[in-house]
Amino acid sequence: MTRRIAWAGVALAATLIVAACSSSSATPAPTAPAALPGTSWLLSLQGGSVPAARTLPTLVFGTDGSVSGFTGCQPYTGTFTASGQSLTFAGLTKTATQNQCAPDVVTVGDAFIAALGGVTGWRAQVLPAASGVRVLQPVRLLLDGTTALVFTLQ
Repeated sequence: MTRRIAWAGVALAATLIVAACSSSSATPAPTAPAALPGTSWLLSLQGGSVPAARTLPTLVFGTDGSVSGFTGCQPYTGTFTASGQSLTFAGLTKTATQNQCAPDVVTVGDAFIAALGGVTGWRAQVLPAASGVRVLQPVRLLLDGTTALVFTLQ
């Protein structure tokens, strides 16, 4: 009797495994955002260089035209104006009064704020994945201007 129960359990487990593996529900393909408000990004390239891991600046577009984030050392705020593929930032200000960061980190943050000030346009891009390969950060934001900035969607 216990052998029958054990075999029934094995058969049930095998059936569940096969059903799970043959499920037709596929993960939907990532899509690029059509607009910036309400999105949040992590800097991955600045002027062709990868920022140091300890300084990863962020960029958050508010739904009210505000922009905020972290320079890698200090928080910042400002405003943005987007129309089609045109994008500009204004009033970018670091909001922390105390600066406890190493000089090289402060330099990275200052360069990031300056680069945002020179932005003139944007485009979002979905990175293609090779067959059977999953891209961890499939959507990126490219900001054009005096310094090219590339972000990944958070």
